[in-house]
Amino acid sequence: MNGLVLAELRVGPHDDVLEIGFGGGALLGRLRDATNGRVHGVDVSEEAVARVRRRFDSRIEIHEASVEALPLADASVDAACSVNNLYFWPDPAAGMAELARVVRPGGRLAIAFEPADELRKWPGHRHGFRLFEEDEVRALMDQARFGAVRRAEGRGRKPDRFVCLTGVRDGAEAAR
Repeated sequence: MNGLVLAELRVGPHDDVLEIGFGGGALLGRLRDATNGRVHGVDVSEEAVARVRRRFDSRIEIHEASVEALPLADASVDAACSVNNLYFWPDPAAGMAELARVVRPGGRLAIAFEPADELRKWPGHRHGFRLFEEDEVRALMDQARFGAVRRAEGRGRKPDRFVCLTGVRDGAEAAR
């Protein structure tokens, strides 16, 4: 999934980027290697934050926060992404609006997730996962003014199939 998100996000050499829900930090390292810009990681887990702070140098700015309250300035990143994390957002519409606030107009957002039919194949989805259909994620992106949405699909051992939706931030002002 991380490889697909990185390819779809099209990080430029000077882009400032953000990952929401970085977990172990595998994608953060790849984002850092893709740009000379600032790299931000946001996760709600105190343990994940501590582990990733030990793992990476200070060039990656790690924040313990929720997607609904990002500790970043308005229009401060060129690209943002979230991989297998949307399921846990307390308020997906508020999270998407907050991403629209911090992504610069013309910037990109990539959301990768396993569609509901894939997650239903795995019994673990019953424990804290909110399942999403692709059209629901598209609607959240549209509501937050991420347009020109592209769809890419990937396959793996687990999950069997996953989707990455990538949109471009519209307008001069963030969605509220």
